[in-house]
Amino acid sequence: MQPTDSPDALLRSAAADIARRMTEEPRPAGALRSVLELIDNDEAELALDELARVIEYFRIPVLRTEYDRLVAAATRLACMDSLTEVGVDRFVTA
Repeated sequence: MQPTDSPDALLRSAAADIARRMTEEPRPAGALRSVLELIDNDEAELALDELARVIEYFRIPVLRTEYDRLVAAATRLACMDSLTEVGVDRFVTA
């Protein structure tokens, strides 16, 4: 089991919370499930990139706490460009 502050755990936690909020929306929910599968298959960098693109494509609002976990994971994975290139910060809400 991974520590709760590992990049994979932080990424999975944020993605799972976003997915829970989107359960009523079938299209983003399916894409978010794919992101979770990537994380579960030890593809955290790819999952982070995919999550950023899913957020942008479906214009999914991201809570500040979720974004903070994504930034922490991205920093530890040295993949902050996955978030900045897409501009995930513009989808952050309270």
